[in-house]
Amino acid sequence: MIANKTRLGIGAAVLILAGILWWQPWSNGPVTVRGTGDVLTIAATGDSLILKPTPSDQGVAKLLQSASIAVTNLEENVLDPSRIPKPDNPGAVRWPYGTKAIAQNLRKLGFTFISLANNHAIDYGVDGLRQTVQILDHAGLLHAGAGEDLAQATAAVDVGRAPKRVAMLAVAVSASAESRATSSRGEIMGRPGVNALRYAPDVTVDARTFEILKRLSPEPGDNQLIVSGNTIRKGPKTAVEMVADEGDTKRILDQIRAARADADVVILMIHCHEPGNGSPEPAEFLKRFARAAIDAGASMVIGQGPHQLRGIEVYKGGVIFYSLGNFAFDFSQVDPRSEDVYESGTDLYRLALGAIADSEPPPAWSMDQPAWWESVIAIGRFEGGVLRSVRLQPIDLGVGLPLTRRGPPRLASGERSREILSRLADLSRGFGSVIRIENGTGVVELPDRNR
Repeated sequence: MIANKTRLGIGAAVLILAGILWWQPWSNGPVTVRGTGDVLTIAATGDSLILKPTPSDQGVAKLLQSASIAVTNLEENVLDPSRIPKPDNPGAVRWPYGTKAIAQNLRKLGFTFISLANNHAIDYGVDGLRQTVQILDHAGLLHAGAGEDLAQATAAVDVGRAPKRVAMLAVAVSASAESRATSSRGEIMGRPGVNALRYAPDVTVDARTFEILKRLSPEPGDNQLIVSGNTIRKGPKTAVEMVADEGDTKRILDQIRAARADADVVILMIHCHEPGNGSPEPAEFLKRFARAAIDAGASMVIGQGPHQLRGIEVYKGGVIFYSLGNFAFDFSQVDPRSEDVYESGTDLYRLALGAIADSEPPPAWSMDQPAWWESVIAIGRFEGGVLRSVRLQPIDLGVGLPLTRRGPPRLASGERSREILSRLADLSRGFGSVIRIENGTGVVELPDRNR
């Protein structure tokens, strides 16, 4: 009996020790703002889908590690393979997931902040989101944009001390209804999920069209009616505009203002595929929202989502990257059947209008186009909370290589670097931004500030 008790005690001790070791942070210490002095540098990247740790390009790692802070959007859950949540539909093909090793790899690469506000945050349900949060916590990675309820998902996470205190918030425009966090009210807990910015179509039609549509509406009014769930107003001309939800907009901007009251620099990460992956132009409502975020106190608005670069706008004292494309993307491991409407290239405006039938197949979205496999790492340099410079380091994810070898980023060089920067300069020209090419990197021209 004593021997049995001894064996039982040893077994329990081993299990407890294993649990402790499993949850020990992999980082070498608490998250800090790297570097000395008053200069703050922020390295911003796009989407990261990393499914197997691979030897990283030393130039990329050095660039991220040399920055005070490095940020990315995590386009996957990271899970314990022994605890994979079961799908509601047993036959479903799901988006791939990463493991604890991926979180460790991100920290070793030099990342500090991770955005969880995207359309893959709850691919494995609430339990998958919770596992992801736990694993990132124990890897020593700060994260924002998702949580147990809306208050937690909206909250800023900050690090550092003045004059280098940084706050980060993250928002998902491209988010399904079931993935959006909701508010807790008293003893009623909110739904876990992402910090979402919803939008809806604002439709006006001319008087003649309005009279025709009145015949299709169950409850027609004199100046407003509802057709297929959409409110349609009578106006001087026919027009459709997507408009960000007022309540979501106010809530997020208020949080930016609150963060700015305590931080020297505020970063807003925003995941927006709209109007669709095939469009190099950002949604009009996103432009308005991004500028409002700068007005509210954000210094950098960092966009991802459409898996390609979109333009850069210098606005007042800040900078808006409408999309930094892909940072690392192991798409060879993605089963096309797991793609949602955001990944498949669906026209998201037609979807919002109810103009796409459930049976309509998604458009073909070619992975061979160079836009998927090129990007930049954007480095913003701040002094005393003031943006002083923005440099762009082109990266190549393997364009021209077999699909199985694409995904890991490497510093682009020579002609490839110039091609990426020239295309980004063209995309940015419409925003009045000028990008110079100097020694294989891009320099975003900022207003001269004599201080």
